[in-house]
Amino acid sequence: DDDDDDDEIGEMMRMFIGTIEMYREQATLLDPLLEALITPLAVDVLEREARRGGERERRCLYSSRRLGRACVILDALSSVRGWKTCIRFYPNAARDLEPAVKLLAWTSTEASAVGWETRRVVLSWISMLALTPFDLVSIDSATSVTVASEHDAVPLVVRELVTECKRCLGDSGATRDAAAATLAKLLTRPDMSEALISFFDWAGRALKGLISNDRQELSFLIPGVLRALAGIYKSGARDVLLAHAERTWRDASETFQSEYAKSSTLVRQLSVKLATRVGLVFMKPRVVSWRYNRGSRCLQDNLISAENKPNSDGAAANSQTSTSIASGLASQGDSDFVDEAVDDIVEMFLVGLRDTDTVVRWSAAKGLGRIASRLPRDFGDEVVGAVLECLSITESDSTWHGACLALAELARRGLLLPSRLAETIPLVVEALTYDVRRGPHSVGSHVRDAACYVCWAFARAYAPDVFAPYVNEIAPTLLMVACFDREVNCRRAASAAFQESVGRLGQFPHGIDIVTVADYFSLGAKVHASLTVAPYICRFDEYRVPMLEHILDAKLTHWERSSRSLATQTVGVLGDLDPHWILDIGLPTVLDRACHSDLPTRHGAILAIGEMILVANRANLTPCLEARKKVADVIPNIQRHKLFRGKGSELMRGATCRLIECIAKSARLMPVDHSTREILLSSAEESLRCSNVDIQIAAANAITAYAHAYYNENDDVADIGVSRVLAVHSKIITKEPLGVIRRGSALLLGALPERMLFAPVEGGTPAWSIALNALISATIPELDAEMRDAETRVNATMSLTELAITLLNLQSTRDGEKAVLISIATRVIDALLDCMLDYSVDNRGDVGSWVREAAMGSLPLVVAAMQKFISGTPLDDVRTTRMFSSILKQCAEKIDRTRIQAMRVLVLFVRGGEVNKLGALRVANVGVMPLAALDNCVAFQTLCSIVPESLERVPDASRPMVIFDAIAAPLLKESAYAFDILNGWFVSAGGIADGLAHFSSNALVSAMSDSPNVANVVIYSLVRVMTENKHNDRLTLPTLRVCDFLISRGCLPQSHEIALALVESIRSECYSSREISKLTVGASCLAHFIRAQAEDVHKSSATGLLALMVNRYPRVRREAAEQMYMGLIALDEPSGDDERASELLSSNSWDVPPSATKNIRIELYKLLQLDLPVFVLKDIKASASIQHHVNVLDEHSTYASLVENAGY
Repeated sequence: DDDDDDDEIGEMMRMFIGTIEMYREQATLLDPLLEALITPLAVDVLEREARRGGERERRCLYSSRRLGRACVILDALSSVRGWKTCIRFYPNAARDLEPAVKLLAWTSTEASAVGWETRRVVLSWISMLALTPFDLVSIDSATSVTVASEHDAVPLVVRELVTECKRCLGDSGATRDAAAATLAKLLTRPDMSEALISFFDWAGRALKGLISNDRQELSFLIPGVLRALAGIYKSGARDVLLAHAERTWRDASETFQSEYAKSSTLVRQLSVKLATRVGLVFMKPRVVSWRYNRGSRCLQDNLISAENKPNSDGAAANSQTSTSIASGLASQGDSDFVDEAVDDIVEMFLVGLRDTDTVVRWSAAKGLGRIASRLPRDFGDEVVGAVLECLSITESDSTWHGACLALAELARRGLLLPSRLAETIPLVVEALTYDVRRGPHSVGSHVRDAACYVCWAFARAYAPDVFAPYVNEIAPTLLMVACFDREVNCRRAASAAFQESVGRLGQFPHGIDIVTVADYFSLGAKVHASLTVAPYICRFDEYRVPMLEHILDAKLTHWERSSRSLATQTVGVLGDLDPHWILDIGLPTVLDRACHSDLPTRHGAILAIGEMILVANRANLTPCLEARKKVADVIPNIQRHKLFRGKGSELMRGATCRLIECIAKSARLMPVDHSTREILLSSAEESLRCSNVDIQIAAANAITAYAHAYYNENDDVADIGVSRVLAVHSKIITKEPLGVIRRGSALLLGALPERMLFAPVEGGTPAWSIALNALISATIPELDAEMRDAETRVNATMSLTELAITLLNLQSTRDGEKAVLISIATRVIDALLDCMLDYSVDNRGDVGSWVREAAMGSLPLVVAAMQKFISGTPLDDVRTTRMFSSILKQCAEKIDRTRIQAMRVLVLFVRGGEVNKLGALRVANVGVMPLAALDNCVAFQTLCSIVPESLERVPDASRPMVIFDAIAAPLLKESAYAFDILNGWFVSAGGIADGLAHFSSNALVSAMSDSPNVANVVIYSLVRVMTENKHNDRLTLPTLRVCDFLISRGCLPQSHEIALALVESIRSECYSSREISKLTVGASCLAHFIRAQAEDVHKSSATGLLALMVNRYPRVRREAAEQMYMGLIALDEPSGDDERASELLSSNSWDVPPSATKNIRIELYKLLQLDLPVFVLKDIKASASIQHHVNVLDEHSTYASLVENAGY
């Protein structure tokens, strides 16, 4: 019972803590409830347990658990809301200090059996009790009156508390931090001078490793000691701590350089933190007069001064600022003494800025800012100079990051004087674009983020007139980072810095307009930032050229491929705003990089060349002759330098294909000679054979653009090129054994220009006929399984659609060729419908689904083109019905993606719409192709009543019940569609996906229960699927599962007239099958018909089950016996033979070899009144012959027979 209660309480605590964790984002919402939540636990449990005192040794386990649970809840509340807030509701009576210390000592014993949460809560409680205003000697009950009057005495309670805290400083968890905070508050009391000296001595030995020889123990103890010392120097009085500061600084310095610091980030961070606190003790608290003071920081004044620059208020503000600076410089107070240790402390901070860990650099930067805020002007300026020296090209990225953090801290405190901005701003601008290549990646995102923080600090630190000379340097760079940086945090940080600068300084050009567009959300997506936000910003002359130069110099040479590709797209978009800059500066620059030794550099250059050519073409500007020659020589030079081989060859092929496409599209402004054309074409055709899909697409686009540009000319050279291209790629599609090579050619033939399609080849045959035949043959799976390639069929399907639309568009302008148009359209539609029967499977799964989806997406396009270009000739009823049947079948298939595609196509055929939106077509001059509803299909009105009204209302994959219940089920009453729908439905209902199988099977049962006619259709369809797809496991196995499910749900009566045909089909499917799952499901189905009253059905099912009992697989034999047993015992009035058969089935093991159960099976045949099958009779006869031979041998096999034969 106690264990059950513990489990119940533990579950309640987990629920409570989980609820509290929900408030972590808005913890202040807990404030009204804190007193009611904390006070009962702190007073009734924590304080009561502390005051039990002498009963602690006799404390029961229940009390320990009660304390532990209370402390776990208190710790959860404090971690969410904060310890400083929650501890105010703890008991704070002075009399609780000594019991609390004893409770802390008890929690450290093994007998306590409490967790670390208890010690942490008790320590936090003691840290508040230690602030009691009474002398602790008067609180300690163990101190005598004589000792209490002595000034140097340390009370026993303090000694015990310090001892326990020292022990906790060696913990590895949150208890260590609580102990450090407790010691800091205790030892900084005025009456704890002796305890403080003793602790300093102990801490020095601990930091030197003299306390323990265990290195692991010291690795936890040293951070605790450092944190306690840092807390003491933060809370203690300066006049008390100054005497110990020199010794503590030496300990911190030695620890920072020790072996423990090299292996521990926390030790280095706490050493720097302790050095900061000690350094502040060395100097008097003050605000130096030389620091820069901005003065008024009203945003409204800044905006008004930006709009009315010459007004008197602005001049007054400027004069006031100048006066404050001058007065500050006049009264510097530099004569104050600075301890020599401060110099060493600053040196430690400069070393900390170079640390490899961010937390150490951040701590060093904050320490440097705090120390510099108390230094004389000359010394402070030297600190600023040392930080600026860290921003050197020879320094590491960690140093740059630490220096940026330090600059921000110095600027926020006014320690970076305006006179230093002239040399600081260029370094900050360089940090904003800091990106250093390191092998296959780069470093610098943290530096850029910190540089944005520096700009943010500058905006808050300086007056607008002081910062005005540097606006033209900072503003464009911030926008470059905001639009083009690879990291989203850097883009958003730059946007925040720019927004702060616009609001505080008010002098950034077009700042308000830009801030409204370049906000936190619009810069979240890199593509949107580059292609939408950046073009808006580049409308302003102040930012256009710097951003173009940044893309040219930084982004086109970026190490990441996607960044370079996005940069080239950005060049195309931004170049339209300044095409002259593109031709005069951009194009010559990237042409010089085309054969650069660095792969990213030349890859980005080649991509940019193509985009810049298109920019010039759109602007109707012609590059100079030298530039045109260099562009034409780019690919020959790449081939000459053999850059298509080795590392990066695929990148170069994709880039050159894009360049060829751009040259072809700009043929009017970029004419090339015949030899160069051949080089371009051969390069693109070679890339078309590459295995990379992206390169194949780029090569196909390049050849398509090439053909449109150069094969539309009426000359002999063009005719030869047309013949060669068509002949080569048509042959590749039909003859090439490698599917990887066939893919590219299949992708190419669909986008050929008019000149090529109607060019006579091979004895006058039109080229389009050859391409059409080749593509149709490519959509058919090859007989040789080794040659099959799903990607080739997908590409051929899409190209076939594009070719058909092109032909229909062009042929419609010719007179007297309507029959040809109809023939083309019907052949293509028939081929697409055949593609929807592609269920090929390889090691990747159902790759045929790719072909089916491509065919479904293509059908509306072809039908719409047919309606548009062949007026008055709708699609015939037979093909329309077949098309709807095929689509409805896919609507019930098991793949979510396929179902959604089929539903979208069905909506288009029923509702109509613009089909061009389904995908990009490489067909020119087609225009909008509206698809009219196919109202000549069967049951069109029914389809209209159940199909969604638009594509936007098509249910997604998470709602399969809608498709099966609302769409598929009503169509089961239509004989034209029922079988095809059920064909796909069986696959879904009998699949292995639990969710889909559950929804679809229940929907099928519901449809059958609503209409008897539907039930008959389902039953006949089961038999038909089993008969027409014999030994096709893709269909028969899920159909068997559906059959088993329907019979078990009572939807398939055993007396049905077609039950015998169903049983025979099940037996036929199980015959000679080696699929164990199919055999076990078949046994389950046959067992249902054991109860059938029809004798022929009963005998057929029993014979099938007995045949499965001799299967080669033990699992199948066992399953068949179990299913027969369950079928027999479920009979309403079993006979004696049935009961005897059930007894035989249950009392024998069927995992043994079939020969061991032969006699049992023969008896089962007799009990079930079944004729022995032929194979059993043959087995009996063979066994009898063997037994007779054995008996003959046995007569002469003994020693006695030998003696008898010998005559003895």
